[in-house]
Amino acid sequence: MKRFWKYLLWTLVILLLVVAVVLYIVPYYLKQREIQAAQADLALLSIQSTPSPSLKNGIDALWLLEFRTKNDADRADLMKRFGSDLQSNNNQDILKQNQELQGRRLIVPEYDDKSLDCGTTAQECLAEVRADLPKSKAVVEKYAELLANVDRLADYDIFVSRDWPNDDYGIANKPLPKLQFVKYGRKPAALDWAEGREAEAWKRVCRNIKTGRSMLNNDPELIYAMIGNAVIRRNTDLAAQMLYEKPEWANRLPAECDGMFDVLPAEEQNICLIAQEEFRLSANSLRRWEFEQQRLWFLQKWYMNVNGFYELLTLMNGEIQYADIMLSLLLRPNVDAEHTLAHISPYFAAYCKPEKMAILKNDTKAKWMPPEDMNQTFAKKWACMGNSVGCITYAITLPAYDSNVHRLQDTAMQQRAFQAALELYRLPAGKRRAALESVLAKHSSPSRRLRWNEEQKALDFEIYQQNASPLLLKLNLEN
Repeated sequence: MKRFWKYLLWTLVILLLVVAVVLYIVPYYLKQREIQAAQADLALLSIQSTPSPSLKNGIDALWLLEFRTKNDADRADLMKRFGSDLQSNNNQDILKQNQELQGRRLIVPEYDDKSLDCGTTAQECLAEVRADLPKSKAVVEKYAELLANVDRLADYDIFVSRDWPNDDYGIANKPLPKLQFVKYGRKPAALDWAEGREAEAWKRVCRNIKTGRSMLNNDPELIYAMIGNAVIRRNTDLAAQMLYEKPEWANRLPAECDGMFDVLPAEEQNICLIAQEEFRLSANSLRRWEFEQQRLWFLQKWYMNVNGFYELLTLMNGEIQYADIMLSLLLRPNVDAEHTLAHISPYFAAYCKPEKMAILKNDTKAKWMPPEDMNQTFAKKWACMGNSVGCITYAITLPAYDSNVHRLQDTAMQQRAFQAALELYRLPAGKRRAALESVLAKHSSPSRRLRWNEEQKALDFEIYQQNASPLLLKLNLEN
């Protein structure tokens, strides 16, 4: 009997040692090895770029678009006194109690009010404005002060948060101004053009593009770059439509248009700053998860019940390639911020590799992120036994930024098309068709050709962004 108990005791000891080795010692060793291997990527992502002091920062004006302000000093004072209220998650409730800000508040469209939107293409926008000029004029006049604030954004060079980077903001809680207002500058420009104020229309269009380009420069915010890119595209499209209707403007563009239609250089198409910011936001969130035990216990409880398991499968579209990591969630739910950051760093650092600039300079379509199965090796999955929550969270939710790069590359091609159109419009109408092929070849990129679409009477090119509509640019060869 004693031999039996002794045998049972040694069996339990061996089992405990095996469990310790499998679930703790080996995962710890593998995690440390992965962390060491990621040091170069982590160093690349830790570089902080400081904008030049000579660049004029319009972040206060961006936050205060819906308020009546006098000048930069007034805006700086308001943000100093009320910035934390404006950036609060429940700022609407707070602002209702602030009499000074309420007294300065402008009339702005409600969230679902699309009256300042203006078609999908510039042709549609102008048609919509012309179809009911009094209505369009009334809308622009109603929101005139807001639109003046939007136009004022062109006076700035960058829009960079003064309290970033920090260790507080995470993925879900970094405050943002009401960026939807920035896109409203196209309708008043279209109205100016439709009512014959052509010089004013050109100034508005080019100032809008200036704002869009400023939102790309030195700015680490992904959403800022997306809005800025949209503003550039919409207004370049409107400028092309204006030239299509009156080509003579090609020879007398106002000073506000100087450089605004230049092709985005590779540096402005590069999203390294964005990748670094997104990585830092992830780092802040992960550290919070690691130290906020109540939140971690909530995650454990959620993953370990049947409904949570079902939801997890739903998020993964029924795929079970992470079943081994999911098993570790049930056995040992935990999060290791340092290992998670090392685990995901190659996906973010891919956008900061110096050699990747050649891709942008050659306008090549490329897959920037490493293969999705890079972290599905046996060793990395075993390491995730010691970081189950971190690994499965990013296995499901790791964003792909390739589409943002492709979107910027397509915008640069739109600008190449505009440059080609501008050169053709500066020729006599009778010589444009003969010069078409040589001009298109001159302004094509190293990897993509500009093409003449006879049916649409427009220039087009291969689109890199997946599932995106063609960026046709109207061209008048006859008049």
